[in-house]
Amino acid sequence: MKQRSTLTDAHFYKYHELSKHTFDKLMASNYQLDWQNQPNPFRSFAGSKLILLPAPEDCFNLGYFEALEAMLEGQGVSRSNQEINLPKAQANDLNFLSHLLFYSMAISAWKQLGNTAHRWSLRVNPSSGDLHPTETHLLINSVTGMEPGAYHYDVLNHRLEQRCSSQIAHSVWQQLAGSEKSPCVIVCFTSIFWRESWKYRDRAFRYCHHDLGHAMAALMLSSAALGWRAEVVGEFPDSQLAESLGLASTDEHPALLIGLRPGLAVPAHAADGLLDLPESWQQPCNSFLGVPNQLSSKSLKYDSIDKVYASTCLSIEQWQSRLRGAYPSGCQRISTVSARGAEQELTYSSKLSGAGGVHRLVRKRRSAVDLDGKQEMRFDQLGNILISSTRGFRADFQGTTGWRPSTAYLDSGHHLIHLYLYVHRVVGLKPGIYYLDRVGQVLVPLLLADQRDAAKFYSCFQDIAADGCFAISMIADFNLAYELYGDRCYRYVHYEAGWIGQLLYLSALDLGYEATGIGCFIDDLINQHLDLPNGYEVIYNFTVGRAVIDPRLTTLPSYEFSDPALDSKGD
Repeated sequence: MKQRSTLTDAHFYKYHELSKHTFDKLMASNYQLDWQNQPNPFRSFAGSKLILLPAPEDCFNLGYFEALEAMLEGQGVSRSNQEINLPKAQANDLNFLSHLLFYSMAISAWKQLGNTAHRWSLRVNPSSGDLHPTETHLLINSVTGMEPGAYHYDVLNHRLEQRCSSQIAHSVWQQLAGSEKSPCVIVCFTSIFWRESWKYRDRAFRYCHHDLGHAMAALMLSSAALGWRAEVVGEFPDSQLAESLGLASTDEHPALLIGLRPGLAVPAHAADGLLDLPESWQQPCNSFLGVPNQLSSKSLKYDSIDKVYASTCLSIEQWQSRLRGAYPSGCQRISTVSARGAEQELTYSSKLSGAGGVHRLVRKRRSAVDLDGKQEMRFDQLGNILISSTRGFRADFQGTTGWRPSTAYLDSGHHLIHLYLYVHRVVGLKPGIYYLDRVGQVLVPLLLADQRDAAKFYSCFQDIAADGCFAISMIADFNLAYELYGDRCYRYVHYEAGWIGQLLYLSALDLGYEATGIGCFIDDLINQHLDLPNGYEVIYNFTVGRAVIDPRLTTLPSYEFSDPALDSKGD
């Protein structure tokens, strides 16, 4: 890809600047939520054909870190020299789909306030404000007991809605990958921007893509625990794919596709040559069933979101041109810091795991709303949390064309996200700011001083950022990202941050801690505090510690068929 205009001219970067929080803007805001117009968190397609999913079971015998190693094995990502028993692929049938979705995208519990009628749902995949802009569509190629076609996952009822009957999965994959060997199942995530902008207004586009990263990691972990591998595709012509899914002129925008195949062994992929792509995009289905429900009485438009979304879309000509390129050979891994102190080497072990299987863990994940400000963490636990969450994943937007993974790309450290830690209470580490070298798996001390007040102030004055064992600022390298992917990079940096966030949630929980993502922060004050070079920007904050349970809340089962032991945690 040839060099583009400067970063400050990029459309996404103008949106990023516009959507930044400042101290003055936060203090002057008097925005009130219109609760009568809150979007429905559940999408359905009236008139579609309903497919009931079997009641899921406790089907995984792996611990969390073992399941994580299985997922990385299926990605072909360098493992940590841990010996694990890879799970056998579950049979390709409706039970597989039920388990896949129940342990990644389903409702995990309902919460109810005291003796009131006020209740709300939680899901396995976290979402900013519990608003859930991400919708899940399945393109079925070959699943026993199912007709090939396009389906929507009805989260509220844990069932599928068939929208068309055709060889859509094969057609879409052949056009995207130039391969006749299409996956058995293709998961397509879409995003409904209004669900987030109802609360977060202009900043909502950021949160929608954090959530997609969370969903990506949740689904890939679920599939790996079932013995299936995932192939992630983020490069596609947006309008053509929306048409192919029957979503043109709707409020849903296709964002990410994940092809699923049984077995975790990664086959050899051709590394050279052009993809054998059709000359034009063919619509695989001309008739779709079902009318999407209206989520609100009215939906407000935000020009800033419409413009940044349009800037990140690819025309079919742009998409085809990008497929015939690769990431620039001149791109170099650039650290954001110079060594300032003795490095602290991190350690990792897949055996350092809590009791119970991954299937129970993922459904008990919660976003902490308060931390106790007292809990300490062991250094080896910190190492497990950080290393397990940051080894990366393979996708067609990770420096290669098509789903043809490049080991050199990941191993050279071309990650788009850097992590800075605010260490508060970790045994063996002095309080202060540390930089995580993701490739060397070491912490570099930058400033040894109490950071609790700074972490709180920069995270919009939220105590939770100071009350954990540590907090994190995730920093996007927009210089590299824009050089590689143009404006579309804005999606990809948030996917990577959300991916890391989801694994931080689960790694912490497995070791007895809780966590929460923080999307509200004063952008430029963090950039200045961390002394970041130009083009490096904070895009996500996070905190990990011991949660304080709110006794006013009651936890209720997710579905009529669900095991209360899976859904309740005493919180």
